[in-house]
Amino acid sequence: MKTFATLLVTGFAFMLAACAHSPVQVAVKPQVNVAPDNIGAGYTVHASGVNQLPGGGLGSLGGIYADSSNVRLANDIESSMASALVQGLEAWSFRSVDAGGDVQVVANLTDLRYDSPNKLYTTKVNSGASIQLQVTVKGATFYGNYSTSGNDRNLIKPSAEEVESTVNRLLSATLQRAFEDEKLKSFLRQHL
Repeated sequence: MKTFATLLVTGFAFMLAACAHSPVQVAVKPQVNVAPDNIGAGYTVHASGVNQLPGGGLGSLGGIYADSSNVRLANDIESSMASALVQGLEAWSFRSVDAGGDVQVVANLTDLRYDSPNKLYTTKVNSGASIQLQVTVKGATFYGNYSTSGNDRNLIKPSAEEVESTVNRLLSATLQRAFEDEKLKSFLRQHL
């Protein structure tokens, strides 16, 4: 019986130690769904993403080990954002190029968070994404700011897959807002 108790305590201590050092890595791969248009027919575009997030993480899952349950990026978010931009711009008939281009599009990621303020348990999660889009055509520049936020409630600590899904949904929705902005479309039509 004493051996069983020792094994039980050791196993429990090991589980606690494992929980204490479990940062969540999320691969961010936003997607956009843009209706076909011929706005950019005959023009080239260079798209890029810039990570302007303060610090190295997106937040914490909260709970007893909030300081070690950090949410971190597992991939190059700059190239992931650029790929999503290219996906949308090609739907508008632009031809993507690696440098230069008739149009330069930069998505500055200013906010991407998945953070629980609860330090004893994870029940509430504040999440959001914000980008500043900068589009330059023939010396004229358009700036657009787009944001998406969410407040989730969980009875249990979310899995890495749930966190990744939420973060991707938020960033995708934020980029989608840019492509639905009539002011951006008008700017491109006016200057091309």
